[in-house]
Amino acid sequence: MFVRAMTILGLALVWNSAAAAQTETEISDVLEAYSHALSGADISEAERWVMVEGAEFSIFEGSGSDIGWAEYRDHHLAPEFAAEHFAIQIYDWSGYTIQADDVLAFATFNIRMEYEVRGEARERDAHGTAILVRTDAGWRIKHLHTS
Repeated sequence: MFVRAMTILGLALVWNSAAAAQTETEISDVLEAYSHALSGADISEAERWVMVEGAEFSIFEGSGSDIGWAEYRDHHLAPEFAAEHFAIQIYDWSGYTIQADDVLAFATFNIRMEYEVRGEARERDAHGTAILVRTDAGWRIKHLHTS
């Protein structure tokens, strides 16, 4: 009886470990897809990975904040990407640390930026935090904080 119980417990731990690894992969894939979309100035692709309704999405960048994907998209991303004096060469997220349950996830990560402003090359290393929610369509970003 003890051996059987230990076998069942062992199988449950293996299953839980595999499920956790799968969840972490799904979450890192979403974060990678979002950062890749921003790197390519592709707003419609970035929108696929966030909560888009009303105020479901929020972002804090440095001292600024936007509540709602439409606000961030229309008043931050679109003008920034359209600006003639601004160009992104590299916008890369890496070094994810992820914790998740069945419906909510928390991730921290590193950000590497190389960009040009008014002809001047700049680079910056930063950090980010993301909160994601599991939806019927998969994991989606609810909140970002980058600094």
